[in-house]
Amino acid sequence: MMNNLVMKEIKKSGQYLNAALYVPKTEPEEKYPLVLFLHGAGERGEDIHKVLDFTPGADAFTAESWQKEHPCFVLMPQCPDGKTWLPFIDLLADALSRLPREYPIDVCRIYVTGVSLGGAGTWALLAKCPHLIAAAMPICGYSDPFAVRAAKHVPVWAFHAADDPVVPVTGEYHSPHGPHGVGTRMIVSSLRSAGNRDVHYTEYPAGYMEKEWKTHPHASWAPAYNTKEALEWMLTKTRLDRYEIELICPGVFYIEDFNNDSMYLVEGKEKALLIDTGLGGGDFRAMVESLTTLPVELAVTHAHLDHMRLSYLFDRFYMSKKDLPLVPRVQDAFPENTSAAGNVIDIRDGDVIDLGGVEIEVAEVCGHTPGSVVFIDRTHKCVFTGDALGLWMQVPMALPISEYKTYLLRLREKLRQEGYTELAFLGGHRRQEGGLFPMEDVYIPNSYEKLEDMIVLCDLVLAHETEERPYPVNFGEPALEASYRTANMVFKESVRK
Repeated sequence: MMNNLVMKEIKKSGQYLNAALYVPKTEPEEKYPLVLFLHGAGERGEDIHKVLDFTPGADAFTAESWQKEHPCFVLMPQCPDGKTWLPFIDLLADALSRLPREYPIDVCRIYVTGVSLGGAGTWALLAKCPHLIAAAMPICGYSDPFAVRAAKHVPVWAFHAADDPVVPVTGEYHSPHGPHGVGTRMIVSSLRSAGNRDVHYTEYPAGYMEKEWKTHPHASWAPAYNTKEALEWMLTKTRLDRYEIELICPGVFYIEDFNNDSMYLVEGKEKALLIDTGLGGGDFRAMVESLTTLPVELAVTHAHLDHMRLSYLFDRFYMSKKDLPLVPRVQDAFPENTSAAGNVIDIRDGDVIDLGGVEIEVAEVCGHTPGSVVFIDRTHKCVFTGDALGLWMQVPMALPISEYKTYLLRLREKLRQEGYTELAFLGGHRRQEGGLFPMEDVYIPNSYEKLEDMIVLCDLVLAHETEERPYPVNFGEPALEASYRTANMVFKESVRK
């Protein structure tokens, strides 16, 4: 294993973890899973070999026989002496977000497993960042039974021994290391009651560990990591076809895919309207139609691949035809999208999509693309903003900032009218509002305040009166980033007019 190890320093905002990364043999153009292994209390310190020598554990995934069948990256951080994993959850999540930018890691196939203290860390990561994890395998851990309900969409296979004297399998547990929670049996019950239908639990009966494995009852990791069925089950899971779904209010569903793309389903009396499609896989249309008994139509806020990749699943859909020149870019990335001009029902400012008792008003907020629109639903008190307020203006075909400001002023005027003043702003990437990557910035929701601040930011950028920083994501022309209060804009010099 040592020849395949890269020593890593995981650090951010003053925090630091020692770590080792197992790098498998890779092939060009291929992407590979990543397994995060969190050790127990006995392996804490500054000597990474304490983690590497723990068996069975990370070696279940780094073993030559496993790697031959299931090549994968394995990240093995080390918790400092006297600490638990809980203060480092954000740091671990940040590492899981960054490693796919350094190595050929499939962002949809990131897994976490851990034992005892690391089992608690596994549950804590699921509670804080369920959107990052494709599946998890916590062993003899403990957790807050309410916090872990956030992982209701994450496949889990948990293990514990019924007679574990260190971390009781059920009931409240106060760890000598500080945190407290309940054992695996109660955590699993909480997950199931939250709606998780892909949570599995193996509980070894009293006496099993000593009789069959000649080991202490706490060491349920010994049989767990030798359960090949569980290890292989975990690595079959992917976030690509997983969608997180919430009921925002009666008649409005929020849907999020692996890429933090936010879609919405709005119900009227006669039909339902899906707003955007995201980048996910699986049988997306069937998933959406399972949420309602009404026929479903599609409306697209703008023609970028993360908003219309799956538009071809609908024979007709609403979209501004001003964005048609951008559709070939979507099709270059996803040739299965055969949507053409004939599939598009053109929409412009002031148009109304009638769902029967619910009218969806169209407001043009062009800038991010030539035909960007927002959809206003006064019945449910929502405005669906797409990417109109959380803003990349360095993308191909972005309009001049002065034109974008004109549309913002028009939207502000409309939203000041009676009946438009108490709307919920629902954006195209809810988890990313305020920053490009989920763990990098404070969440700043779209709002009336952000609309006002964006108008001011346009003026400041046009007048060269902002502090501007180079931005790493560009499309052939250097990009700059500027902010004002709650508003943020990435732009290129050619649109500063």
